[in-house]
Amino acid sequence: MEVRIDAAACVGHGVCEALAPHIFEVDDDGKAQVVAPSLDEADRSDVENAVNQCPEQALRLLG
Repeated sequence: MEVRIDAAACVGHGVCEALAPHIFEVDDDGKAQVVAPSLDEADRSDVENAVNQCPEQALRLLG
């Protein structure tokens, strides 16, 4: 499982970080980034929720 972030679409609302702070973080430039060293099936529901709730649809779940 992999998460891709469209940096051009991300405006740093921080919804992903609020929903899954162990996976996402908004950096100093106001862009989301994945901070989890790896993702496994235990993270799937948190990642799917963040992807679905992103106001800019800047997150994509692969795999």
